[in-house]
Amino acid sequence: MMHLSGFLLACFWLLATLALASPVGSTPSSVSESKYATSFLGGALINVDQTPIPEKAPELPAISTVSAEWNVPWMKVPPGADLSNPDNRHKMAQWVGILGNACADKSWTPFLQAGTAIDMDENGITTAFAWFEWFPAGSHNIPSEVFAVNPGDQVRVITNVYTRTTGHVYMMNQHTGQEYEKDVTADSPQDPEFLICLGYGTAQFFQEWVIADDRTELPVFNNVTFTNIEAIDRRSGHFDLGTGTQDYWNMIDAGRPVALPEEIDSSSFVVYSPEGSTWTPSKGEKL
Repeated sequence: MMHLSGFLLACFWLLATLALASPVGSTPSSVSESKYATSFLGGALINVDQTPIPEKAPELPAISTVSAEWNVPWMKVPPGADLSNPDNRHKMAQWVGILGNACADKSWTPFLQAGTAIDMDENGITTAFAWFEWFPAGSHNIPSEVFAVNPGDQVRVITNVYTRTTGHVYMMNQHTGQEYEKDVTADSPQDPEFLICLGYGTAQFFQEWVIADDRTELPVFNNVTFTNIEAIDRRSGHFDLGTGTQDYWNMIDAGRPVALPEEIDSSSFVVYSPEGSTWTPSKGEKL
């Protein structure tokens, strides 16, 4: 997500590989049988192993639509953190995505994702913006004059994949009522690595920590609650956290928990920071 470096490309490739492996017996690396771990993602997946539709098999991916709502979080400055050091400031993203099989190489998994992101500046102020991306290309930030988001806003995001190279992104800021939508085409539609084909699919709902390596200071954020979660496949089948195909992912950095998901019900879960789980940002506090 967002200005992908070679490291982040590798991270997304790791996510794709692990996500596809998880339903067939990977050993969980945390305390729950349904939970897995990465150093940069915390959230949930819904895995869809769809039977191909013969007349559409050559062109359509397994999952057609993924949607969810969430609150855009604040970040908190850890006590004593030196914000003049950029490594002590953080960027985090909240997003939904559709991951499928590549057409030419089944071990490669392109995807469409969209969501919000938060930055901390040198004064400890949290700012936010919206974005979308057709992986493996970099993200496209949405100008604030087109669609504005701020920490504390509640947003709804829907991603659709129509064909191998086309899709749609819809966003609504439920606090302001502002809407944004865009037909999306893969950045390099002639490149086989961008083509999403029919077959196994994964709906993604994540809080992401955009990092280059392990950091001394961990991000602290108020709880992010994903609600009204849904994935729809090509046969109009509806999937949520109660359909038995979900996996949860803990964000663990150098053995330290950063962002942990907990299911609330079949259509919602919360991602929390251990240091920020009881923190409610207040107007008078430096955010």
